[in-house]
Amino acid sequence: MLSCPDARGAGVLIGIGLDLVDAVRVEQALRRFGERFVRKLMDPEEAGRLPVDEEARVAALAAAVALKEAASKAIGTGWSQGVRWRDVVVMKAEPLPAAGASSARVRLDARAAEAARAVGSSGRTRAQLQRSGDLVVGEVWLLS
Repeated sequence: MLSCPDARGAGVLIGIGLDLVDAVRVEQALRRFGERFVRKLMDPEEAGRLPVDEEARVAALAAAVALKEAASKAIGTGWSQGVRWRDVVVMKAEPLPAAGASSARVRLDARAAEAARAVGSSGRTRAQLQRSGDLVVGEVWLLS
């Protein structure tokens, strides 16, 4: 196992997840399904933190999808074994410029937290976002 520092001290790396999202596809899904798309991904509290401006909303949703997918991979379940999109909560993601990186916070709830504990994690995570044009990369480290 790999030891890695994070903002709250050292921890053991349990799993890593990485996901690439095309913001154009997120925009198309938002236009096609509207708020139904958002409700599938997020509980009302998380959705309430989304920007109102359409362009910023699409960027925030793309970041959330990338982080949620990456977290499901870090846990090792994907969207199976009872883990749902809403079990991975994006607490904070700094606005992403057209190109660059930012930190983010991801919380595991419900079945995602249970699955993380089953593989030896306390549920702590370390998350980062990167963007290049319309592409957003989410990276989540699952820590002990």
